[in-house]
Amino acid sequence: MKSLVLVTITTILIAFSSPFDVTANENNTSDVIVAENILDAIKDIDIVSLNVLLAEGAAVDTVDKEGNTPLMIAAKIGNPRMVEIILAHNPRLNVRNNQGDTALMIASVQGVIDVTRQLLNKGADVTLENAAGLNSVEIALRNGHRDVSRLIRGETNSLMSR
Repeated sequence: MKSLVLVTITTILIAFSSPFDVTANENNTSDVIVAENILDAIKDIDIVSLNVLLAEGAAVDTVDKEGNTPLMIAAKIGNPRMVEIILAHNPRLNVRNNQGDTALMIASVQGVIDVTRQLLNKGADVTLENAAGLNSVEIALRNGHRDVSRLIRGETNSLMSR
């Protein structure tokens, strides 16, 4: 009986709404939910959910209201495993958020060698500058991360093999 009532209500709702509006709203809502889910999975350091969402086709380059991509958020958290998972889905490396920062610049603030190394190995651009006119080396130095600045400059081979 419950299923008959549900089917009847659904049929009535569909009958009184435009099929184009329903489809558009469902798609947009679905995309927003998936985008929020992937960002939440990263913020919660939920590796299983992140893997599932990306495997099911979640947009790896979705952005939050500050313009941060999943890669940027993972770089800020400093979790190398999450960054590795995201990088496996070929995100745009050098996209900028609302402050003009890239994932490498965010990693430079955090000072996590492994995340910085992963981004460099994938080809992150070390010459880009943020809205304040700083590149990733300068950002690392301003935040007291000399090892990260040396890694970005390619000065120390031992840092690359750690």
